[in-house]
Amino acid sequence: MTVHEKARGETINVYIGEYRGTKYLHIREWYMDKDQEEKPTKKGIALPLEKIDALREAIDRLVPAGEGSADEP
Repeated sequence: MTVHEKARGETINVYIGEYRGTKYLHIREWYMDKDQEEKPTKKGIALPLEKIDALREAIDRLVPAGEGSADEP
């Protein structure tokens, strides 16, 4: 899922992937290669799914309710 489009065709994507039997939430920058195929970069994080609740709690503490919503100007 693309959550942000940057300059030069770069995007920030959020997706679930698996590595060595562990599922991860990836938040990663992607780019278009010379053949116009979207490819991931090293810029981003891969968070084990069991850490999602801790991430959600941290976001809730850092971002007051209502801030950051798509409805804001």
